[in-house]
Amino acid sequence: MDTRPGIDPFVWRLGTVTVLGSVMSVLDTTIVNVALDPLARALHADLPSIAWVITSYLLAIAAVTPVAGWAARRHGMRKVYLVSLLLFTLGSLACGLAWSTESLVIARVLQGAGGGLLMPVGQMLIVRAAGRENLGRVMGILAVPTVLAPVVGPTLGGFLLETVSWRAIFLINLPIGALALYLGLRILPRDAGHPTYHLDLIGLALAPIGLTLLTYGLTETATQPSVLRAGVVLPVAAGLLMLAAFVWHARRIEHPLLDLRLFGNRTYSMASLASFANGAISLGGLIILPLYLQSARGEDAITTGLLVAPTAVGVVLVMRNAGALCDRYGGGRLALCGTLVQAVGTVPLLWLDADTSYTVIVVAIFVRGLGVGFVGMPLMTAALVSISHEGMSKSQDASAQLNVLQRVGGSLGTAVFIVILQRESRAGAGASAFGDTFGWVLALTLLSLVPSWFLMKLETQRRTAPPLPAEMTPL
Repeated sequence: MDTRPGIDPFVWRLGTVTVLGSVMSVLDTTIVNVALDPLARALHADLPSIAWVITSYLLAIAAVTPVAGWAARRHGMRKVYLVSLLLFTLGSLACGLAWSTESLVIARVLQGAGGGLLMPVGQMLIVRAAGRENLGRVMGILAVPTVLAPVVGPTLGGFLLETVSWRAIFLINLPIGALALYLGLRILPRDAGHPTYHLDLIGLALAPIGLTLLTYGLTETATQPSVLRAGVVLPVAAGLLMLAAFVWHARRIEHPLLDLRLFGNRTYSMASLASFANGAISLGGLIILPLYLQSARGEDAITTGLLVAPTAVGVVLVMRNAGALCDRYGGGRLALCGTLVQAVGTVPLLWLDADTSYTVIVVAIFVRGLGVGFVGMPLMTAALVSISHEGMSKSQDASAQLNVLQRVGGSLGTAVFIVILQRESRAGAGASAFGDTFGWVLALTLLSLVPSWFLMKLETQRRTAPPLPAEMTPL
């Protein structure tokens, strides 16, 4: 960490606590990717069922992230952060002790409920402690888990699977969580909560349940002979109705769970749509290659983790310069270029079969990683710049919603791509089923070019528009 004069050493001690929490939360998004095939065998489950180990975690994070601001104001940041750490650690213990797919999925929900609060509340703690003048330097701390987790997660997961057991990929969080709790109790400053607006409990019920029903209905298409069967139609219809009810409800109250009024800003809307699609492409697409390497090529978990690591290496290489490029060229243009790069990297994967060269695979996913690195942060920046004039509170809401949309996109993408893979495999496609599934990933990648293109056009119009007369400039 940077310890140059000018920043109170307390800020760096505080950063240590928040980084430990963030590392656990982000690590568990990727560490399971190499474990789906071993988990399916160990728990005697089919692939769509075991995929809920990933989707349930992402949905739980998406459900609680919008609550972070309210919880911190109502109960105090210190208390919320420590409770989140405890909840995540207990959830990790429950995952390690799980005896069935159902018990593991429930434990992952508990884990995600804690993990979904760790990063936003940790960010609030850092922002408050650092002050505006040091925020740029200190916020680099928060990039550490985001950068390292995709690199470390699959490799660490593979090592633990091969040398210990699948339970170890969850139990490894126990010593980290215990250390973070100990340091948090000693370091986090005490702050008192205060009365604030009422939490939107109706929205908190409608949105997560609706998304879960929708995801469940989509996964059922893998086992049903027809998508028109009741097992598919009923949960999908119920989920869509609940989401529609959530939208209706959110537009009629002052403090909804998600502030849908922000989508009245066209720039923010396009960035949000692109973030949703990017979540499906990047998080959902990450599960296909490990399954291919383990089931079609017979590789062990360690080799699988090493072979999928180039994606994260590509992300790391470009993230260092993405911020400066975003300031210079705009988030929309950078996201458009990054999406095109992802598409180029996906093309060679369309021809995956039992003999595809590992060199081709490694180069392709490295290129995909370069593209991913040029999309996520620029979209967030473009969205926040577009509503920055509305104040800090709106910026926090906007940031939370973008994170929610990316997680929801990742969970739906995971479900859909697993279903496609399962149906292609049952049709007798063999190893080429993975290439066919990447065809759908490519199609969604190309489709996501549309909101990125509109975002670029809107940013260009804003930069080239003549300045408002002084008497018309908003206060």
